[in-house]
Amino acid sequence: MFTIDNYTPTRVIFGAGRLQELARMELPGKKALICVTEDGLMEKLGILQRVLELLKQNHTEAVVFDKVQPNPTKDGVDAAVALAKKEGCDFVMGIGGGSSIDTAKAAAVMLVNEGDLWDYAYTGTGGKKEIKEAAPVVTVTTTAGTGTETDPYCVITRTDTSEKLDFAVDAIFPKISVIDPELMLTLPTTLTLYQGFDALFHLAECYITNNHENRLVDIYSEDGIRAVTKWLPVAAEDGTNLEARVNMSYAANILGGYTQSLINCTSHHITGQTIGGLFPKIAHGATLILIAKEYYKRVCRYFPELFDEMGGFMGLEPDSQKPGYGFIEALSKLLAETGMDKLSMSEFGIRREDCARIADMTVNNTGIADMDRYPEQLTAADIQEILEKSYK
Repeated sequence: MFTIDNYTPTRVIFGAGRLQELARMELPGKKALICVTEDGLMEKLGILQRVLELLKQNHTEAVVFDKVQPNPTKDGVDAAVALAKKEGCDFVMGIGGGSSIDTAKAAAVMLVNEGDLWDYAYTGTGGKKEIKEAAPVVTVTTTAGTGTETDPYCVITRTDTSEKLDFAVDAIFPKISVIDPELMLTLPTTLTLYQGFDALFHLAECYITNNHENRLVDIYSEDGIRAVTKWLPVAAEDGTNLEARVNMSYAANILGGYTQSLINCTSHHITGQTIGGLFPKIAHGATLILIAKEYYKRVCRYFPELFDEMGGFMGLEPDSQKPGYGFIEALSKLLAETGMDKLSMSEFGIRREDCARIADMTVNNTGIADMDRYPEQLTAADIQEILEKSYK
Protein backbone atom coordinates (compact mmCIF):
# COMPACT_ATOMS: atom_id res chain seq x y z
CA MET A 1 0.00 0.00 0.00
CA PHE A 2 1.22 3.50 -0.73
CA THR A 3 0.27 7.05 0.20
CA ILE A 4 0.47 10.42 -1.53
CA ASP A 5 1.50 13.72 0.01
CA ASN A 6 2.21 16.56 -2.36
CA TYR A 7 3.06 20.23 -1.93
CA THR A 8 5.07 21.90 -4.69
CA PRO A 9 3.68 25.45 -4.93
CA THR A 10 6.29 26.97 -7.26
CA ARG A 11 5.00 28.15 -10.62
CA VAL A 12 7.38 26.48 -13.09
CA ILE A 13 8.06 27.85 -16.58
CA PHE A 14 10.16 25.09 -18.17
CA GLY A 15 11.40 24.70 -21.73
CA ALA A 16 13.92 25.90 -24.29
CA GLY A 17 13.53 29.59 -25.10
CA ARG A 18 11.08 30.36 -22.31
CA LEU A 19 13.23 33.01 -20.61
CA GLN A 20 11.51 35.53 -22.90
CA GLU A 21 8.28 35.06 -20.97
CA LEU A 22 9.84 37.00 -18.10
CA ALA A 23 8.86 40.14 -20.00
CA ARG A 24 5.15 39.56 -19.63
CA MET A 25 4.48 37.27 -16.66
CA GLU A 26 3.00 38.62 -13.45
CA LEU A 27 5.82 39.13 -10.97
CA PRO A 28 5.50 39.22 -7.16
CA GLY A 29 6.86 42.76 -6.73
CA LYS A 30 7.97 45.98 -8.37
CA LYS A 31 11.69 46.06 -7.56
CA ALA A 32 13.98 43.03 -7.51
CA LEU A 33 17.26 42.38 -5.80
CA ILE A 34 19.12 40.16 -8.31
CA CYS A 35 21.76 37.81 -6.84
CA VAL A 36 24.58 36.61 -9.12
CA THR A 37 28.05 35.18 -8.51
CA GLU A 38 31.11 37.34 -8.10
CA ASP A 39 32.91 35.76 -11.09
CA GLY A 40 30.89 37.89 -13.51
CA LEU A 41 29.85 34.84 -15.52
CA MET A 42 26.20 35.86 -15.89
CA GLU A 43 27.35 39.18 -17.32
CA LYS A 44 29.96 37.60 -19.61
CA LEU A 45 27.34 35.24 -21.04
CA GLY A 46 24.89 38.10 -21.52
CA ILE A 47 22.29 36.42 -19.31
CA LEU A 48 22.19 39.18 -16.69
CA GLN A 49 21.66 41.85 -19.36
CA ARG A 50 18.87 39.82 -20.95
CA VAL A 51 17.09 39.46 -17.62
CA LEU A 52 17.45 43.15 -16.84
CA GLU A 53 15.99 44.07 -20.23
CA LEU A 54 13.10 41.64 -19.85
CA LEU A 55 12.33 43.05 -16.41
CA LYS A 56 12.40 46.55 -17.85
CA GLN A 57 9.90 45.48 -20.50
CA ASN A 58 7.79 44.16 -17.62
CA HIS A 59 7.97 47.57 -15.89
CA THR A 60 10.02 46.12 -13.03
CA GLU A 61 13.09 47.76 -11.50
CA ALA A 62 16.15 45.81 -10.40
CA VAL A 63 19.33 46.17 -8.37
CA VAL A 64 22.19 43.69 -8.81
CA PHE A 65 24.09 42.05 -5.94
CA ASP A 66 27.14 40.51 -7.62
CA LYS A 67 29.13 39.23 -4.65
CA VAL A 68 27.80 35.66 -4.30
CA GLN A 69 30.54 33.09 -3.62
CA PRO A 70 30.52 29.49 -4.96
CA ASN A 71 29.60 28.11 -1.51
CA PRO A 72 27.36 31.00 -0.41
CA THR A 73 28.12 32.52 2.96
CA LYS A 74 26.18 34.19 5.75
CA ASP A 75 28.32 37.31 5.21
CA GLY A 76 27.23 37.39 1.59
CA VAL A 77 23.59 37.06 2.59
CA ASP A 78 23.98 39.91 5.09
CA ALA A 79 25.45 42.14 2.38
CA ALA A 80 22.67 41.24 -0.05
CA VAL A 81 20.01 42.07 2.53
CA ALA A 82 21.65 45.40 3.35
CA LEU A 83 21.59 46.35 -0.35
CA ALA A 84 17.99 45.23 -0.78
CA LYS A 85 16.84 47.30 2.19
CA LYS A 86 18.81 50.33 1.08
CA GLU A 87 17.30 50.18 -2.43
CA GLY A 88 13.75 49.36 -1.33
CA CYS A 89 13.51 45.97 -3.05
CA ASP A 90 10.33 44.00 -2.43
CA PHE A 91 11.32 40.65 -3.94
CA VAL A 92 14.51 38.71 -4.65
CA MET A 93 15.79 36.97 -7.78
CA GLY A 94 18.51 34.36 -8.05
CA ILE A 95 20.14 34.02 -11.48
CA GLY A 96 22.59 31.16 -12.08
CA GLY A 97 23.13 28.04 -10.01
CA GLY A 98 22.49 26.93 -6.47
CA SER A 99 24.80 29.53 -4.91
CA SER A 100 22.93 32.51 -6.34
CA ILE A 101 19.49 31.02 -5.74
CA ASP A 102 20.29 29.93 -2.19
CA THR A 103 21.63 33.41 -1.43
CA ALA A 104 18.41 34.87 -2.81
CA LYS A 105 16.31 32.55 -0.64
CA ALA A 106 18.26 33.36 2.53
CA ALA A 107 18.13 37.09 1.74
CA ALA A 108 14.36 36.78 1.29
CA VAL A 109 14.11 35.38 4.82
CA MET A 110 16.04 38.26 6.35
CA LEU A 111 14.19 40.94 4.39
CA VAL A 112 11.12 40.31 6.54
CA ASN A 113 12.52 38.80 9.75
CA GLU A 114 14.45 40.41 12.58
CA GLY A 115 17.82 39.48 14.01
CA ASP A 116 20.57 37.41 12.42
CA LEU A 117 20.26 34.68 9.81
CA TRP A 118 21.86 32.15 12.16
CA ASP A 119 19.09 32.77 14.67
CA TYR A 120 16.96 30.71 12.27
CA ALA A 121 19.38 27.84 11.61
CA TYR A 122 17.99 24.73 13.28
CA THR A 123 21.16 22.64 13.66
CA GLY A 124 24.72 23.34 14.76
CA THR A 125 25.14 26.69 16.51
CA GLY A 126 21.84 27.97 15.12
CA GLY A 127 19.22 29.63 17.29
CA LYS A 128 16.44 27.37 15.97
CA LYS A 129 13.89 30.20 15.65
CA GLU A 130 10.93 29.53 13.39
CA ILE A 131 10.77 31.11 9.94
CA LYS A 132 7.14 31.97 9.30
CA GLU A 133 7.51 34.17 6.23
CA ALA A 134 9.93 35.39 3.59
CA ALA A 135 9.92 37.91 0.77
CA PRO A 136 8.94 36.46 -2.63
CA VAL A 137 11.66 34.65 -4.58
CA VAL A 138 11.96 34.29 -8.37
CA THR A 139 14.65 32.11 -9.95
CA VAL A 140 16.30 31.91 -13.36
CA THR A 141 18.48 28.84 -13.33
CA THR A 142 21.46 28.18 -15.61
CA THR A 143 22.52 24.82 -14.14
CA ALA A 144 21.05 21.34 -13.65
CA GLY A 145 21.88 19.96 -10.24
CA THR A 146 20.61 21.34 -6.97
CA GLY A 147 16.84 21.35 -7.43
CA THR A 148 16.70 24.53 -5.35
CA GLU A 149 14.55 26.13 -8.08
CA THR A 150 11.60 23.99 -7.03
CA ASP A 151 12.25 23.04 -3.41
CA PRO A 152 12.07 24.71 0.04
CA TYR A 153 15.79 24.52 0.88
CA CYS A 154 18.79 26.79 0.90
CA VAL A 155 22.27 25.94 2.16
CA ILE A 156 24.49 28.64 3.66
CA THR A 157 28.00 28.54 5.17
CA ARG A 158 29.03 30.41 8.29
CA THR A 159 32.74 30.98 7.73
CA ASP A 160 33.83 31.56 11.33
CA THR A 161 32.52 28.13 12.42
CA SER A 162 32.88 26.33 9.05
CA GLU A 163 29.24 25.22 9.34
CA LYS A 164 27.34 24.61 6.10
CA LEU A 165 23.73 24.24 7.14
CA ASP A 166 20.30 23.76 5.58
CA PHE A 167 17.45 26.16 5.99
CA ALA A 168 14.28 24.28 5.08
CA VAL A 169 10.92 26.02 5.23
CA ASP A 170 7.92 26.35 2.93
CA ALA A 171 8.24 30.14 2.96
CA ILE A 172 11.29 29.96 0.66
CA PHE A 173 9.69 27.92 -2.10
CA PRO A 174 10.24 30.17 -5.14
CA LYS A 175 7.07 31.89 -6.32
CA ILE A 176 8.22 31.56 -9.94
CA SER A 177 10.99 29.43 -11.42
CA VAL A 178 12.07 30.01 -15.00
CA ILE A 179 13.99 26.97 -16.24
CA ASP A 180 15.28 27.47 -19.77
CA PRO A 181 17.74 24.72 -20.81
CA GLU A 182 19.10 26.98 -23.57
CA LEU A 183 20.86 28.87 -20.77
CA MET A 184 22.76 25.67 -19.87
CA LEU A 185 24.41 25.11 -23.26
CA THR A 186 27.63 26.85 -22.17
CA LEU A 187 27.96 25.03 -18.85
CA PRO A 188 31.51 23.58 -18.64
CA THR A 189 31.93 19.80 -18.70
CA THR A 190 33.25 19.49 -15.15
CA LEU A 191 30.38 21.50 -13.67
CA THR A 192 27.91 19.56 -15.82
CA LEU A 193 29.19 16.36 -14.24
CA TYR A 194 29.38 17.62 -10.67
CA GLN A 195 25.83 18.94 -10.88
CA GLY A 196 24.54 15.90 -12.74
CA PHE A 197 25.76 13.56 -10.02
CA ASP A 198 24.33 15.88 -7.38
CA ALA A 199 20.96 15.44 -9.10
CA LEU A 200 21.41 11.66 -9.27
CA PHE A 201 22.12 11.48 -5.55
CA HIS A 202 19.12 13.67 -4.70
CA LEU A 203 16.90 11.27 -6.61
CA ALA A 204 18.50 8.11 -5.21
CA GLU A 205 18.60 9.33 -1.62
CA CYS A 206 14.96 10.39 -1.69
CA TYR A 207 14.05 7.00 -3.18
CA ILE A 208 15.81 5.30 -0.28
CA THR A 209 14.29 7.53 2.39
CA ASN A 210 10.82 7.19 0.91
CA ASN A 211 10.97 3.36 0.93
CA HIS A 212 7.91 3.16 -1.35
CA GLU A 213 5.63 5.18 0.95
CA ASN A 214 4.78 8.22 -1.19
CA ARG A 215 4.00 7.02 -4.71
CA LEU A 216 4.92 10.37 -6.25
CA VAL A 217 8.45 10.22 -4.84
CA ASP A 218 8.93 6.79 -6.43
CA ILE A 219 7.66 8.06 -9.79
CA TYR A 220 9.79 11.20 -9.76
CA SER A 221 12.91 9.38 -8.55
CA GLU A 222 12.70 6.53 -11.05
CA ASP A 223 12.12 8.82 -14.01
CA GLY A 224 14.94 11.09 -12.89
CA ILE A 225 17.47 8.30 -12.28
CA ARG A 226 16.75 6.87 -15.72
CA ALA A 227 17.16 10.31 -17.33
CA VAL A 228 20.47 11.09 -15.60
CA THR A 229 21.91 7.70 -16.53
CA LYS A 230 21.03 8.19 -20.19
CA TRP A 231 21.65 11.88 -20.70
CA LEU A 232 24.48 12.94 -18.36
CA PRO A 233 27.21 11.27 -20.48
CA VAL A 234 25.69 12.86 -23.60
CA ALA A 235 25.60 16.35 -22.05
CA ALA A 236 29.18 15.93 -20.81
CA GLU A 237 30.37 14.81 -24.24
CA ASP A 238 28.59 17.60 -26.12
CA GLY A 239 27.37 20.50 -24.02
CA THR A 240 25.61 22.04 -27.02
CA ASN A 241 23.25 19.07 -27.33
CA LEU A 242 19.97 20.76 -26.44
CA GLU A 243 18.06 17.49 -26.10
CA ALA A 244 20.55 16.32 -23.48
CA ARG A 245 20.35 19.63 -21.65
CA VAL A 246 16.54 19.56 -21.64
CA ASN A 247 16.47 16.05 -20.22
CA MET A 248 19.13 16.75 -17.60
CA SER A 249 17.33 19.91 -16.56
CA TYR A 250 14.08 18.00 -16.28
CA ALA A 251 15.75 15.36 -14.11
CA ALA A 252 17.56 17.81 -11.85
CA ASN A 253 15.52 21.00 -11.70
CA ILE A 254 12.07 19.44 -11.84
CA LEU A 255 12.22 15.85 -10.57
CA GLY A 256 15.11 16.38 -8.15
CA GLY A 257 13.46 19.46 -6.71
CA TYR A 258 10.08 17.76 -6.43
CA THR A 259 11.45 14.72 -4.60
CA GLN A 260 13.24 16.96 -2.11
CA SER A 261 10.05 18.94 -1.62
CA LEU A 262 8.30 15.77 -0.52
CA ILE A 263 10.98 13.95 1.50
CA ASN A 264 14.55 14.46 2.66
CA CYS A 265 17.87 13.09 1.45
CA THR A 266 20.26 10.94 3.54
CA SER A 267 23.46 11.39 5.51
CA HIS A 268 25.36 11.05 2.22
CA HIS A 269 24.32 14.61 1.47
CA ILE A 270 25.00 15.86 4.99
CA THR A 271 28.53 14.41 4.89
CA GLY A 272 29.20 16.08 1.55
CA GLN A 273 27.73 19.31 2.87
CA THR A 274 30.04 19.19 5.89
CA ILE A 275 33.05 18.68 3.62
CA GLY A 276 31.98 21.76 1.69
CA GLY A 277 31.78 23.85 4.88
CA LEU A 278 35.28 22.83 5.93
CA PHE A 279 36.72 23.01 2.39
CA PRO A 280 34.63 25.70 0.65
CA LYS A 281 36.56 25.61 -2.63
CA ILE A 282 35.23 22.10 -3.38
CA ALA A 283 32.08 22.05 -5.52
CA HIS A 284 29.18 20.41 -3.73
CA GLY A 285 28.70 17.72 -6.36
CA ALA A 286 32.35 16.76 -6.07
CA THR A 287 32.04 16.25 -2.30
CA LEU A 288 29.29 13.72 -2.94
CA ILE A 289 31.16 11.89 -5.69
CA LEU A 290 34.24 11.51 -3.48
CA ILE A 291 32.45 9.33 -0.93
CA ALA A 292 29.55 7.85 -2.91
CA LYS A 293 30.71 4.29 -3.58
CA GLU A 294 31.87 3.57 -0.05
CA TYR A 295 28.81 5.24 1.45
CA TYR A 296 26.41 3.06 -0.52
CA LYS A 297 28.45 -0.07 0.12
CA ARG A 298 27.93 0.66 3.82
CA VAL A 299 24.18 1.30 3.75
CA CYS A 300 22.87 -1.00 0.98
CA ARG A 301 22.59 -3.82 3.55
CA TYR A 302 19.60 -2.06 5.10
CA PHE A 303 17.34 -2.02 2.04
CA PRO A 304 18.97 -4.24 -0.62
CA GLU A 305 15.80 -4.45 -2.69
CA LEU A 306 15.68 -0.63 -3.07
CA PHE A 307 19.28 -0.52 -4.22
CA ASP A 308 18.76 -3.31 -6.73
CA GLU A 309 15.66 -1.52 -8.05
CA MET A 310 17.72 1.62 -8.62
CA GLY A 311 20.38 -0.45 -10.34
CA GLY A 312 17.62 -1.70 -12.64
CA PHE A 313 16.62 1.90 -13.45
CA MET A 314 20.24 2.39 -14.51
CA GLY A 315 20.25 -0.70 -16.71
CA LEU A 316 21.78 -3.42 -14.54
CA GLU A 317 20.10 -6.64 -13.52
CA PRO A 318 20.43 -7.57 -9.81
CA ASP A 319 22.98 -10.18 -8.76
CA SER A 320 21.49 -12.67 -6.28
CA GLN A 321 24.98 -13.28 -4.91
CA LYS A 322 25.41 -9.59 -4.02
CA PRO A 323 22.04 -8.24 -2.85
CA GLY A 324 21.86 -4.48 -2.87
CA TYR A 325 24.87 -3.99 -5.10
CA GLY A 326 22.87 -3.24 -8.25
CA PHE A 327 22.99 0.51 -7.65
CA ILE A 328 26.63 0.44 -6.59
CA GLU A 329 27.71 -1.40 -9.74
CA ALA A 330 25.63 0.89 -11.97
CA LEU A 331 26.99 3.96 -10.19
CA SER A 332 30.55 2.67 -10.58
CA LYS A 333 29.94 2.22 -14.30
CA LEU A 334 28.57 5.77 -14.69
CA LEU A 335 31.44 7.26 -12.69
CA ALA A 336 33.96 5.44 -14.90
CA GLU A 337 32.15 6.39 -18.10
CA THR A 338 32.29 10.08 -17.17
CA GLY A 339 35.80 10.04 -15.65
CA MET A 340 34.48 11.02 -12.22
CA ASP A 341 35.93 7.85 -10.68
CA LYS A 342 39.33 9.57 -10.83
CA LEU A 343 38.43 12.29 -8.31
CA SER A 344 40.43 12.12 -5.09
CA MET A 345 40.19 13.89 -1.76
CA SER A 346 43.88 14.68 -1.80
CA GLU A 347 43.63 16.71 -5.00
CA PHE A 348 41.23 19.03 -3.17
CA GLY A 349 43.56 19.48 -0.21
CA ILE A 350 41.82 17.05 2.15
CA ARG A 351 44.24 15.05 4.29
CA ARG A 352 43.56 11.60 5.65
CA GLU A 353 43.72 12.99 9.18
CA ASP A 354 40.84 15.36 8.30
CA CYS A 355 38.45 12.41 8.07
CA ALA A 356 37.90 12.26 11.83
CA ARG A 357 37.01 15.96 12.00
CA ILE A 358 34.63 15.72 9.05
CA ALA A 359 32.90 12.70 10.61
CA ASP A 360 32.58 14.31 14.02
CA MET A 361 31.13 17.52 12.58
CA THR A 362 28.76 15.60 10.28
CA VAL A 363 27.18 13.68 13.16
CA ASN A 364 27.57 15.99 16.14
CA ASN A 365 27.23 19.46 14.62
CA THR A 366 25.53 19.48 11.23
CA GLY A 367 23.57 16.46 12.44
CA ILE A 368 22.14 13.35 10.78
CA ALA A 369 19.77 12.14 13.50
CA ASP A 370 16.67 13.35 11.64
CA MET A 371 17.90 12.42 8.16
CA ASP A 372 18.29 8.67 7.78
CA ARG A 373 15.58 6.05 8.09
CA TYR A 374 17.93 3.09 8.31
CA PRO A 375 17.23 0.41 10.96
CA GLU A 376 20.26 1.68 12.87
CA GLN A 377 21.73 5.16 12.98
CA LEU A 378 25.15 5.75 11.48
CA THR A 379 27.72 6.92 14.03
CA ALA A 380 30.70 9.23 13.70
CA ALA A 381 32.85 6.09 13.58
CA ASP A 382 30.79 4.79 10.64
CA ILE A 383 31.14 8.07 8.73
CA GLN A 384 34.87 8.17 9.47
CA GLU A 385 35.27 4.64 8.12
CA ILE A 386 33.41 5.61 4.93
CA LEU A 387 35.65 8.66 4.50
CA GLU A 388 38.86 6.71 5.13
CA LYS A 389 37.89 3.95 2.71
CA SER A 390 37.09 6.64 0.12
CA TYR A 391 40.39 8.42 0.63
CA LYS A 392 42.95 8.53 -2.15
